[in-house]
This record gives sequence, C-alpha cells and structure tokens, in this order.
Amino acid sequence: MPVMTSSLTPRATLPGAVADRDTRVREALRKVRILANRTPHITKAARREANRAIDVLERQVTLNRVNATGASQAIELLNRAHASLTFSLLRDPGFVDRFSPALRLLGLRGIGQRLDEVSHSVMAEPIPGPDPDRGHRDELPPEERVDQFGNPLPPPPGYYSGY
Repeated sequence: MPVMTSSLTPRATLPGAVADRDTRVREALRKVRILANRTPHITKAARREANRAIDVLERQVTLNRVNATGASQAIELLNRAHASLTFSLLRDPGFVDRFSPALRLLGLRGIGQRLDEVSHSVMAEPIPGPDPDRGHRDELPPEERVDQFGNPLPPPPGYYSGY
C-alpha cells in the first residue's frame, strides 16, 4: 500500500522512520529514568521531580507535534531535579531532534550542535610540557636555583647532599 504524503510536510515518507525516531527517544528517556532512580546522591524529592518530568516527555513522544510549552516545562523540571539528567538528554541527538521546539523555547541546543559551532576547542589543545634539555629545578646546582628576580630559592625538601 503506497504511503500518502502531502507536499506541505517535509517528513520522511517511510512509516518505520518515525517509529525508529520515537524508539531512540524512548530509549534515551529510559536511560535517564534509570539514572535518576539508581543514582545514590539524588534525593527522593529530586527523583519525584525527575520521574514526573520524564513521564510528561514520554507522553509527548507519541504526538505528531510536540507541545513546546509542556515539553519545555518538563525539561525545566528535569533540570531542576538534577542538571546532569538534562545534560545527558542534550547529548542524545534523537531527543534533541524530537524536542527541538521546546529546547529553542528555553534557549538550549544539543551538545552536538554546540560542538559544531566551535571550530576548535582551546581545552583540546595539549599543554606544553617541560623543557627536555633542562632538569627539574630541585636537581639544578645552587647558582641556577633562582626565582624570576634572581633571588636564591629555598633548599629542596628532604635530605640532599649538595647543601
């Protein structure tokens, strides 16, 4: 049986594509629920808030169109329960795709979208190491053990025979 599509809707015409998307989002929400219920440092009140938010988001998954206001309130509730739970959902591309209207309403983006905006991360650059030609300052002779103003440094800790 051929699938009828409208020229106004740019959605996928395959019936399995929507079901697959919903399955990925449900799986992400299930993982967050497990995190909320099994993490020992989350309080009972935070668990209740997180489970209530996840329930609202799970009900939104089956809709053709996500209610941006309701979903954004649920995301805020989840964030209030514990920010790491919201962060884990923002890492999931299926969740970000499905709930993008609610995320836009809150001024949020997915982690993948944020990384795409940054051409390179300063945090990813290696820290320059010590000069291999120069030894550690504790192993230098006393005349070379000076600070930036030329004052001698205090003797190294421990027992050294050089002093």
